[in-house]
Amino acid sequence: MNKILLFDSAMGTALIAAGQPAGTTSEEMNLTHPETVLEIHRENIRAGCDIVTSNSFGITPMIMRGEQEKALKLLTESMKIAKQAASEKENILACLEIGPSGILLGPYGDHSYEEVEEAFAVQAAAGSLAGADFIILETFADMEEIIRGGAAAGKASGLPVAASMTFNEGGRSFWGASPGEFAGEAKRSGFAAVGSNCTLAPEEMIPIIEEILAAAGELPVIAQPNAGKPVFKDQKTVYEITPEEFATGAELLIDLGISAIGGCCGTTPQMIGAVREIIDRRRK
Repeated sequence: MNKILLFDSAMGTALIAAGQPAGTTSEEMNLTHPETVLEIHRENIRAGCDIVTSNSFGITPMIMRGEQEKALKLLTESMKIAKQAASEKENILACLEIGPSGILLGPYGDHSYEEVEEAFAVQAAAGSLAGADFIILETFADMEEIIRGGAAAGKASGLPVAASMTFNEGGRSFWGASPGEFAGEAKRSGFAAVGSNCTLAPEEMIPIIEEILAAAGELPVIAQPNAGKPVFKDQKTVYEITPEEFATGAELLIDLGISAIGGCCGTTPQMIGAVREIIDRRRK
C-alpha cells in the first residue's frame, strides 16, 4: 500500500494540559515557554508522527489587528522550535501552520481579501526563512480566503501548500462551501494537498473525506479529525474518546484512500501512537 503520512496531535490541548498560564496565548508560549512547546513536538515524534506542525495557528488574526511585528516574531520562534524537534530524528518534516483570519472579509467585512493575502504572504516568507518544509492552511470556513491566501503563501515562499477546511455534519463549511467544491477549487489552484480538519470525530468525517476524494483526483488528501465531541466535566472541557477508539475511527478514514492522517482538537500523542500502530500493522 502507499505510505500514509502521520501528522501530530493538537498543540493547544497539550499546552493546556502542560499548565499554560491564564492570559497567555498558545503562540506566546513559543517565547515564554519554548521548552514546553519543544517537548510537545518531541512527544509526538516519539509517538510516531512523520510531521510536526508549528505552534502558529493564531498568528493571522494578530496581523489583521495591526500586530505584525510581534506576530512574525512568534511565528518565527514557533517554526524554529518545530524545526529543532524535527532535526532530532531522521525523516521528520516540519510544517508551517497558518490559520484563518477569523473575521468577515470582502465587501461586507472590515477587511479585504487583498489584506489577508498579504498577511499570508508575510507569514509564509518568514516561515520559509525559519526552515519550514511545507505549509498547511487549517480550519478554514471561508473558501475564498483559503484559496486566495494559499496562493499568496505559495508565491511568497516557494513552498508546497496544503489546504484544509472544516465542515459540519451537514457537509458544509460555516460559509456554505461543500467539500467537493473546495477540493475541486484547490486542485485547479495548484495546491499540493487538500483535506479537512476539526469539528468532527473520525467516523463523522467519513462522508466529508469521501466527497473530497471524489473531487481531488490524484491530489493527496489529508484528514485530521477531532477527538470526538468535548464535554464539560469537573469545571473543565474534556474529550472522553480513548486512543484506541480514535485510532479505530482513523483506520476507517485510511481505508478510504487518504494520503495523510493526524489529529485536531482534543487529540493527544497517545492517540497518534495508536494510529501509528495501525499504520505499521497495515504495512506488514
